[in-house]
Amino acid sequence: MKKKNFTSQPKRAALSLRAACLIAMAMSTQQAQAADEQPALKEVTVTATGVDVAERREATTQKVVLDRKEIEKMSAMTVGDVLTKLPGVEVGSGGMGQQARGMSRDSVQVLVDGERSASGGTFVGVIGRLPSGDLERVEILRGASAEYGGAASVTVNLVMKKAVRNSSAGEVRVGLGVRGSEVNTQLTVSKSGGDGNFSWQLPLSLLWSASPISRDIDRQDFTGATRGLWQQEADRGRNRLGHHSFSPRFSWKDGADSFYIAPMYFWGPVDTQTTTSMTKYSVPATGTGLLFNGDRTSQTNGYTKLLRVRMEGEKHLDDVKLVGRVSLNSGRKNSDTSRVAHDASNVLTTSNDNTVGNENEVNMAWRMDKPMGVEHLLAVGLEHVNLKRTDEQTYSGVANTYQASERQYTAWVQDDWMLREKMTLTYGLRGENVALDSNGVAQQRGQLMPSVAFKWEPVEKWLVRTSLGAGLKMPKLEEISNAGSLSLSTNTPVEADRRGNPNLLPERSINYEAVLERYLDKEAGVFGANLYIRSTQDFTERRVQLEGARWIDRPQNEGRATHWGVELDGKMRMDDYGWKGATLKSHLTLPNAKVQDTRLGISRTARETPKYSLSAGLDAGVPSLKSSYGVSMQMSGESKTDIPGEQHGVTQARTTVDAFWLYQMTPMFKVRLSGQNLFAADIVRDMAYTSVGKTWQLHSVDNGYRSVMATVEGRW
Repeated sequence: MKKKNFTSQPKRAALSLRAACLIAMAMSTQQAQAADEQPALKEVTVTATGVDVAERREATTQKVVLDRKEIEKMSAMTVGDVLTKLPGVEVGSGGMGQQARGMSRDSVQVLVDGERSASGGTFVGVIGRLPSGDLERVEILRGASAEYGGAASVTVNLVMKKAVRNSSAGEVRVGLGVRGSEVNTQLTVSKSGGDGNFSWQLPLSLLWSASPISRDIDRQDFTGATRGLWQQEADRGRNRLGHHSFSPRFSWKDGADSFYIAPMYFWGPVDTQTTTSMTKYSVPATGTGLLFNGDRTSQTNGYTKLLRVRMEGEKHLDDVKLVGRVSLNSGRKNSDTSRVAHDASNVLTTSNDNTVGNENEVNMAWRMDKPMGVEHLLAVGLEHVNLKRTDEQTYSGVANTYQASERQYTAWVQDDWMLREKMTLTYGLRGENVALDSNGVAQQRGQLMPSVAFKWEPVEKWLVRTSLGAGLKMPKLEEISNAGSLSLSTNTPVEADRRGNPNLLPERSINYEAVLERYLDKEAGVFGANLYIRSTQDFTERRVQLEGARWIDRPQNEGRATHWGVELDGKMRMDDYGWKGATLKSHLTLPNAKVQDTRLGISRTARETPKYSLSAGLDAGVPSLKSSYGVSMQMSGESKTDIPGEQHGVTQARTTVDAFWLYQMTPMFKVRLSGQNLFAADIVRDMAYTSVGKTWQLHSVDNGYRSVMATVEGRW
């Protein structure tokens, strides 16, 4: 089959580039003086700037902003590391599998400069591997809006750095550290400049991130009360990732008009080595007679490559603003895995697997903002995403090719209506149509989704917010594909094969939020309380079933679900309380979730619902030592799965603590010493599954490691 890439489709790429240029030239925007004419009705966009607390107060919907200084205090190497430390967001896999409010499936929507990528696109994974220094700010948005939709309960918008007009500067960051026994290195260099209306920035990043692999498994099977199997596995090894990128940025300004172009090349090599030692008890009923049960060595080499260019422009004509952007992505993933195994009788077997994936994505958007008199600010947007992907897999000499595509069409309109001073009603309508095709399994769904949000300041420094809106969450491409991923060990309900579900329906939800915020004097801080309720039709969870002779784990529509809970957050600068330069902050989520299970005919708690999620931190300065420091904590409460008569699981509570110390050596150079997961917290899980008088149990421990890194940072 002929591979698809931009070079094999020159006409399509050329048309897309021409369209981008035409959009950029044709766009118009609200003039700067319009803001002066209507001071009470301020335009709020995802790239607005300002003091974090003041901006949160001015936003028409719930918005928490982390500026560049806040990001630097995290001492994170990559964007993915930043995402794992956001308030109200729980740690996900690889930094890009975030969870919020006790919802385990796609509960956080991640945008890049307002851009929503295809669900299975390479760029979604690559963004988490970019250096954290590429971030200008992070915006966390909650509540209903036509602009962002209601598919996810939380939206995170990553605002990337751009070339600054009339600025000439250089930055360098050199770091060396360890995670466990593995060495991590960091080198980022950036140079910016400009002349007149033209400005540029040339950032280069070379990161090597290595992690030890240490996982212990205890496997037991029971028939009735008699234990018939008791085995152990110990995985040891290391995973080494390269995150190398070159992402120049160029911008042109003509008064209030602008054009911006940002190409990027990303290269991410992967090298993983794992050795597995296996033992078993010869008499499992009593746990005696420990014997050798085999071993396995795995070696995986691969890479992720992405070529990307994003163009964006805006043009000011009278009081109208039109903004347009086009992004072109061409990605490739390659993975080669070889395994050498011995069974309990020391018989040798070998296998070699190869996977190659190629994809192209075109992402376009257009937006208009126009004030209507002194009371209304109207915004209209159109978005389109087109992803095509080909995967070629060779497992043990058997080759297969899979084709997949995703097309998204979105249109929305939204009005900010100032009912009176300090009272705003935001209402809108969003329409989405999404078509998925995974190796011949296709579905197309659409929905119109109204939303309304109300903001009121009844008393000075007290704000009331409330919102109501609908959402549509489509399955991912891999969730509807019947292509299988076989369990590496024995096939049981607790170690099942994984496949998609061609009949999976989208989730349709109604979301309500009510918020009370108290702002302190001099924008010194804010305290907030938020009640949220989310009702979801065709709620999706993964479920294990016996299909023929194999246990298969697939996503299934389980029924109607209701998620509700309370979020409490606070941020306080302590200067007026006798602690100069110190800031305290915290965020607590208390989630609840119930599912009306149509298969079992019962009401139960949703799978993997945590008891709580808490983040807290302290930042402070020590001027006498030309230093600053910070300590942060992330606590995830125990999460449970309890399906009566079928499945029971627990993930134990986990607390991670990070810290940093920053010393100003010279006016241009600083030294940062940072530590992550200082107490080396483990991830401990227990899972049990029962069927026809037999029970399978699995206890696993992913051993945690602390990370320490020293970094020299320079700016001139």
